[in-house]
Amino acid sequence: MEDVVKKNMQNWDDYSDAYLRFKHDERNIEKVMQNPSAAFEKGTWEQIACWVGDLKGKKVCVPSSGDNLAVFAFAKMGAEVTSCDISQRQLDAGKRVAQKLGLDIGFLQTDTMTLDGLADDAFDLVYTSNGVHVWLNDLDKMYQNVHRILKKGGKYIMCDVHPFQRPFGENLRVIKPYWEVGPYEDNYNITYTWRIQDIMNAMSKSGLRFLNMEEMHDEKDYEYPFWLPLEDAVNGVKVAKEEVDRMYDWRQNPSMALPQWMCIVCEK
Repeated sequence: MEDVVKKNMQNWDDYSDAYLRFKHDERNIEKVMQNPSAAFEKGTWEQIACWVGDLKGKKVCVPSSGDNLAVFAFAKMGAEVTSCDISQRQLDAGKRVAQKLGLDIGFLQTDTMTLDGLADDAFDLVYTSNGVHVWLNDLDKMYQNVHRILKKGGKYIMCDVHPFQRPFGENLRVIKPYWEVGPYEDNYNITYTWRIQDIMNAMSKSGLRFLNMEEMHDEKDYEYPFWLPLEDAVNGVKVAKEEVDRMYDWRQNPSMALPQWMCIVCEK
């Protein structure tokens, strides 16, 4: 496990500056500050509103916080937020933005599989967003610690790429069997493509009680379509409206016939 964490931590430290030039663009930050729900996929935001409600004064932890947009949104809504990540550079960037915005947020470098430094029974909500599970090699350990830090009655809400997307490349060309989850290692990182059963079984074994699951499609976005490369987004490359419409049409892009996201709600 140490090799996985160490390699992925180095990768995110190296990649952080390029990634955050886009994510922390003034337009993105302003959008979240004006409308905090913009930091979440629509279906995920609906689940947060339904199961958690008013966030003012609630204690929220965001493991693998990455770009920290969800962290900024929770803080803007009045929550007491702790942002956790293995990459100190990601956390430092988040801290600079928080100070600029006048948001009081705690930042802690820790591995999501251990959540070291966080007290037991401390949080009303633990939230993980897109791109968390792919970096983790021990889901059981992650969910044991999510359960540990939640208060009794506290909620865990996750949103991530739907595992049905993982076996396919362009035009639904099969690139791997669904049941092969990794590890997949290259020169930069080590990743996993967990199945729905892997995630939900780990939740169940931890003692979390399942409440609800949503399977969701992308909302059409002409400014930042989901398939736009990060480099193009950073450089402000625009895509023709007709091309965006085509990519969101399942008749022309078969991958859109599958759910793109899933959101799961659990309770301690």
